[in-house]
Amino acid sequence: MLADRQEPAGATIALLVARVPPPAGPTSPGTGTSFGFNFGDAEPLSGAIAAGTSRMGRTSLQLEWRGSGPHTSTSLACPEADPLGAQAASRPHDDPALQDAFVAAVGACAARLRADGIDPGDYTSTAMAQDVEDLRVAADVDTWAMAGSYGTQSAVLLEYLRLHPGRVQAAYMDSPSFASPDGFHGGAAALQETLDVLFDTCEQSPACRADHPDLRRSWDRALDLLTTTPLTGTATVAGQEVDVLVDAPKLVRAVRFALGGEGGPLPALPRIITEAAHGRMAPELAQAVAEDPIFCSGYRPLCHDRRFSLGAFLTNLCSAPPAPEPHVAEASPGTKTKLAHPAIAAVFDDSPYEPACQAWGTPPAKAPPRDDSVDIPLLLMSGALNSFSPPEATRTAASQLGPMAYLLDVPGGSHNVLGFFECAISARNEWSKRPERPPRADACDDTQYAPAP
Repeated sequence: MLADRQEPAGATIALLVARVPPPAGPTSPGTGTSFGFNFGDAEPLSGAIAAGTSRMGRTSLQLEWRGSGPHTSTSLACPEADPLGAQAASRPHDDPALQDAFVAAVGACAARLRADGIDPGDYTSTAMAQDVEDLRVAADVDTWAMAGSYGTQSAVLLEYLRLHPGRVQAAYMDSPSFASPDGFHGGAAALQETLDVLFDTCEQSPACRADHPDLRRSWDRALDLLTTTPLTGTATVAGQEVDVLVDAPKLVRAVRFALGGEGGPLPALPRIITEAAHGRMAPELAQAVAEDPIFCSGYRPLCHDRRFSLGAFLTNLCSAPPAPEPHVAEASPGTKTKLAHPAIAAVFDDSPYEPACQAWGTPPAKAPPRDDSVDIPLLLMSGALNSFSPPEATRTAASQLGPMAYLLDVPGGSHNVLGFFECAISARNEWSKRPERPPRADACDDTQYAPAP
């Protein structure tokens, strides 16, 4: 692939391709392709889509995304920032020395890449979408019978559909990201929308209501208390005891990761909030903070992929069109939880990624006016507790993407519903047989959030 398609004689990059046939042989016509994982998270080639090819009976081709993964010829990983994660657990969110060290590490990574002749600006979602088109041509595929995306890579799939209309017959998106603040963060409004779902669900559950009366008020109390008196404790990571400090912004980040991050402590969240409101650190909170890579929780939905490429994430974050200011003004009309707490502004409006983007050097692109609609069957799957893909944003997107854009709600789900809910897999599989028809609206109604005792 050309690193920069505006320079036909310029540098090239090599991307690993996996071809995954159904174990029992194809039962559906055509070839599919996959758009996943989240930006910067390397998709395990073949393994992550083998279940899908088996369930849907269709061979699929998959790329390891440029800039991420162990096999690409050019990696945008930034090992300069890796050691900072161990330091962050015991420091406040806005520790100046830690943030300065993070920005310096990002700048050093960008300088190293450019000194090696690598332009981070060549690793955008638009370039990734063109990689998929090059793959289609090289594989002699007339049209993709089915395309699937996961997480923030929905941006690449949508870009592909817009740049190459008619090349995909139908597509599905698991936990798609449509929120604009800071590119792919989702921002304060997305967090508050899913917090409202959590609070209402707890109120409607007799057991949760008895253990955590007025969870919404406990959340407000916890933020106020931790603003002046951070929680302290310890956790064990790789056999070593780690000191942990949680102030109000770090609580915001941990709660968002629990809601919208794959592998976060979602079942324990009501207890985490209640304990914090009483000045106590729940062990799940201490463990999550101790294991957190530098500035991951609250900003990325997946935090424990060792193949993560910070540079690929930064390019797509920093080059996204600027969002309206302030982010907290974008709450949906039905939001019940207050947005104006300083801790929320510290996480989203004053995030360490703003100076990091300046150090990275890929300025925001202009947002061209364009029609968001796509003229193919499109299935959007979203968990009601996903703060990176909030239900209202997904519902609004479905209404704008065209008359064949369908929504599947998973009431008890968070990020990656296909990875955790059989009902979502079955609904996707049934829909794929006749994608011009909407899926069963009640396919996942039996999924419920179950708080831990």
